Amino acid sequence: MNILIVGCGRVGSRLIQVLDEMGHDISVLEEVDANKEHLQALEDSNFSGMIQLGSPIDVDMLRQAGIENCEALVAVCPEDNINIMVCQIATEMFHVPCVLARITDPARKKVFTQRFGMHAVCSTNLTVEAILHGISNGPDTRRLTFGSSTVSFLPSEPDVSLLHQPLSEVVAPKGQVVLGVLRATGIMELNTIPSPIIHRGDKIIFASIAD
Repeated sequence: MNILIVGCGRVGSRLIQVLDEMGHDISVLEEVDANKEHLQALEDSNFSGMIQLGSPIDVDMLRQAGIENCEALVAVCPEDNINIMVCQIATEMFHVPCVLARITDPARKKVFTQRFGMHAVCSTNLTVEAILHGISNGPDTRRLTFGSSTVSFLPSEPDVSLLHQPLSEVVAPKGQVVLGVLRATGIMELNTIPSPIIHRGDKIIFASIAD
């Protein structure tokens, strides 16, 4: 896949490295004199893609970076507004099929995805969610991304009082829903009607929007 990465900071340089190792054709657009250390590290590595220096919101610079031929664009500049503008240009002017922005402000992410219907990842939301689960729930959380939302699935040991009770009796914590029950045998049953009965060794699966 031909991918244009706009921004070569810590996140951008790591993303470039991973995608390059996966065999994708990567082009990079970075502001002049910004992130010199990361750009130099790319040039010193086995990176086979193209690096273009210039303003990420300059249409001519985007053309020189290969936006007209790219199949995906990812904007990971430090400023949310720049990432949003780049993605709007990519979508509205160049009709890039897959466009994604890294946004740090949760409020901006919500507006960006709901008002403009574009894909975004909010690093602040994901970091907070990971820390909270790490503190309180251990390492068993699983995550899936649907569109611009990341959903967390957390298996949790049921309270003794819930044993032999229907799953419908479980009250989910605020912001979560009861998705189903993971049997001791490894089989999962969804929270349907009639409701599954909770047995010893089962785990209740809670789901929540992480981002």
